[in-house]
Amino acid sequence: MKAKRLWLTVFSILLAVIMITGCTGGVQTRTDSGAADKSTDTAATGGQKSVKIQFWNGFTASDGDILREIFDRFNAQNDKGITVEMDIMPWDNLFEKLAPALATGTAPALLLLGSEYVPEYASTGNIIPMDDFWDWSGLNKEIYAQNVRDAFKYKGTTYGIPMQYNTMYLYWNKDIFAEAGLDPEKPPKTFDELKKYAALMTDKSKQQYGFGIALGHSNITNFLWSNGGDWLNSDQTEAACNSPEMIEVLTMLQEFAINGHTPVGMSGADLDNLLFAGQLGMYINGPWLINGCRQNNLNFGIGAVPAANNGNLQVPGGGCAYMVTSSASEEQKIAAYEAVKYWLSKDVLKEWSMRNGFPAWSEEVLADPDIKNDLIQNTLGPLTKYGRLPFAGMPEYKQMASEYLDPLFEQLMYQQITPEECAKKMAEGINAVLKK
Repeated sequence: MKAKRLWLTVFSILLAVIMITGCTGGVQTRTDSGAADKSTDTAATGGQKSVKIQFWNGFTASDGDILREIFDRFNAQNDKGITVEMDIMPWDNLFEKLAPALATGTAPALLLLGSEYVPEYASTGNIIPMDDFWDWSGLNKEIYAQNVRDAFKYKGTTYGIPMQYNTMYLYWNKDIFAEAGLDPEKPPKTFDELKKYAALMTDKSKQQYGFGIALGHSNITNFLWSNGGDWLNSDQTEAACNSPEMIEVLTMLQEFAINGHTPVGMSGADLDNLLFAGQLGMYINGPWLINGCRQNNLNFGIGAVPAANNGNLQVPGGGCAYMVTSSASEEQKIAAYEAVKYWLSKDVLKEWSMRNGFPAWSEEVLADPDIKNDLIQNTLGPLTKYGRLPFAGMPEYKQMASEYLDPLFEQLMYQQITPEECAKKMAEGINAVLKK
């Protein structure tokens, strides 16, 4: 039992990271080169000094192929002699290599990491401040969504320039909606509608569930904020989750399990497959699920997560950012800035959204006719402003999740504790970590 719980806890943390950041890949591995190469060359550029920088990321699936194409174009088109040498590897391998590389000053100049890693690497000086990027680049930062830019700050300082951003979205199977007598073009907007629709779409004879709730406390966050609750007080010094608002959300989630309207104990990957197989009516996930729905010929819709009956929409958000490491020379830092500036061009951001499914987060791209005429992009883009980073800037978050939040959520869904007990114990766990 202890081994099972340890596995579930580890999985839940990984799931939370995936759901918040969207910074993951598949199983295909591609690698090109090693750590930072600080050499320069003039021959290849007709007398102009060339600069090579290493760039590590974990985009091992089809998103990595698109990313590589884009940076290959940058290498071919830029007139400053800059070559970005991309090294794509599974995330586990990346972090295994990164620690010793940072310690020896041989890390890549450029990294692509999720927002949850900013506190860890910024607090140790392993990534450098990037507040000067916007003035250096000449780009108008105001056309890029502020909540996206702010997601990569630590103690008020910018340590990453956004690459992509997402919130969480409700997916629904339109065919199951129709079979249940529901309008497939009208998903639930409130908690009450979510509960009603889940009941109507559950059919135990088909092993069909109305709503999927995966392992991990992120499922609570999907609903907590819109219900007026929060995990922490405003200055993040004390738990605020032992509240009526939290208990109401926990009660709703547990009732889905009690009533048999959600499978219990399934991983996100399990629920993905259940959705693709046509056995799940509704499910909350990120934009990375879009291509899977298309590849499985699912007749699906995607839109906003249902909010509290009298609440305002606010859901977990996050993403990936370009970060410059402490191993980079000043010359390499500027080369990295040039590459990031290229990424932030309208054409590149539009291409990434259209090909990879992630929502646009710049005003220029949102106003583009192709984006506006794309049903999914036109739906997801406006929802970006409702995203918020949970436990922002808190290195202690991982410990809170692994030791308290995820195990307690598991107990709740297996009906081993009441919502009231769960809220109380979560608050106690958070406070215990904060006091260390």
